[in-house]
Amino acid sequence: MIRRQGFAGRAAMAVAAALLVSACGQQAPPAPPPPEVGVITVAAQPVTNVVELPGRVQAFRTAEVRARVNGIVEARLYAEGTDVSSGQSLFRIDPRELRASLNAVQAQLQRSQATAANAQQVVGRYQQLLPEQAISKQEYDAAVAQLRTAQADVAQARAQVDSARLNLGYSTVTAPISGRASRAQVTEGALVSGSAGTLLTTIEQIDRVYVNFSQSSSDILAVRRDIASGKIQGAGIGQVRVNLILEDGSVYASSGVLDFLDLAIDEATGTAALRAEFPNPGRVLLPGQFVRARIQAGIRPDGLIVP
Repeated sequence: MIRRQGFAGRAAMAVAAALLVSACGQQAPPAPPPPEVGVITVAAQPVTNVVELPGRVQAFRTAEVRARVNGIVEARLYAEGTDVSSGQSLFRIDPRELRASLNAVQAQLQRSQATAANAQQVVGRYQQLLPEQAISKQEYDAAVAQLRTAQADVAQARAQVDSARLNLGYSTVTAPISGRASRAQVTEGALVSGSAGTLLTTIEQIDRVYVNFSQSSSDILAVRRDIASGKIQGAGIGQVRVNLILEDGSVYASSGVLDFLDLAIDEATGTAALRAEFPNPGRVLLPGQFVRARIQAGIRPDGLIVP
């Protein structure tokens, strides 16, 4: 029994020694080859000077539709959130009181015209009697003065009729411009005021839009200094192209043009206001939307581009 254990131990030691000798004789792995390095020669070339600034989209034109007469709103005549054309009826205000006012001033005009016609006849008769000295010059002058007063009353009554007719026309509220009409700010039965200018709705034109952004005065001075020294070949307002980066990181398909640069610096922020105009046929850009504007502010003739 003891002899078997000794034989097993010697066998295990022999196997371990063989493994050790095999490990010591194994060669080390070869070293990896050196990495390949590419060489690029960088040469000066014209490079666009790009300035990126945050901005907000603004409608190209905005019109606030307000009441111009007092009255009760009878009906809303358009669908909210749809396109309307200039002159299209949007609201109808109760016209009965306005029509009554028109009838009253028309009656006053007829009365004034009758008075003026009578005064004209009196002056005509006095003109025939004056050479015969049948009436005094004072009476004739008084008749002429009454005629002039009656004619002035007619003119005033006509103006009142025109004003009343205009107010009656204002009972139908129309769109001042074409565009997208927003939600109605009043409902049927609401009392609106012409003197207070009650807001009824808003119309925005977004087939073209503005993007407003601002740049610090120090950056503007640096760009102007580089243009003056020749480091940047600048372009005038109306020729500077602008690209937009939308909120999802995509690039807006159409480029715009810088059309406004404020010559004054905002004292509170130390920035100058800029504005660019963009076409918006698909109405992708909406008023109030946040974007990033990449302004192509001139060309650097000796710029360097490195991949």
